[in-house]
Amino acid sequence: MQRVPSSTRGVRRRLMGEFFGFAEELLKKGRAKKGDPYANAELYDLLVSEGSNDDFYIQFAKQHGNSVLDLACGSGRLIPALLQAGLEVTGLDLSPAMLEKARARLGGGASKVDLVEGDMRSFNFGRRFDIIMIPYCSFMYMHSDEDRLAVLRNCYDHLGDHGHLVFDFPAGEVELGEGWPQLALQGMHPFSEDVLLSVVQIKGLSTDLRLLNQINYVYPKEPGEPRITVFSSKEAVLQPERVVTLLTGTGFVIEGVYNNSQLKEYDGGEECLIVVHK
Repeated sequence: MQRVPSSTRGVRRRLMGEFFGFAEELLKKGRAKKGDPYANAELYDLLVSEGSNDDFYIQFAKQHGNSVLDLACGSGRLIPALLQAGLEVTGLDLSPAMLEKARARLGGGASKVDLVEGDMRSFNFGRRFDIIMIPYCSFMYMHSDEDRLAVLRNCYDHLGDHGHLVFDFPAGEVELGEGWPQLALQGMHPFSEDVLLSVVQIKGLSTDLRLLNQINYVYPKEPGEPRITVFSSKEAVLQPERVVTLLTGTGFVIEGVYNNSQLKEYDGGEECLIVVHK
């Protein structure tokens, strides 16, 4: 039997530490490959399906200023509508693949938008905005109060006087241990017509942090073997009171803490939307 080098064993242990349940089994048996969830922007858009929050963010921006910074803008789903509203738009995202999708989505209008690859904890545009938004619960990828404060302080510094910050995040408390797998998506790729099936499973690591495993099955239009990829991400789930404390400590004034974009006062739901101003 060939001995596996210790360095390789260490990499394998770290890889497996990201996965559990059936996703881990698929990797161990070589039936799936680890993938980048942001490399396939079309699939990402299908998984993050359009909802009522889209209209809310667009209307909010129209009502509160002229310049908008869209943090974690992803594939730019909100940007065309923001441009149509006559707003000046800047987008920032960590993923080059998602930014390329945003440019393709905008077509000839891409020249009107400043799309920047960067981290929401450390960006510096050298200018201020009327509105900063962090849609689609992207704030959940900040796993510590240190990271959250870095984002909030950066937002505060980049807002003009009385400028607004609006964002949403998963709220409540994480149940420890492994949950049951759930179907996240079934459909057809908009371009290739491959059949897509996505299953997610969540493992509670602590009361405010969960590990999400996602298994994507792609059945090609032309005869062939299905492709299976697995992804892993950690997501923070926070009590709104904790976020409010961070916001007020940064200097923000709280305008509202809501269940969702319907602007009903937060009463313990699984999602929270907060509006603040400088």
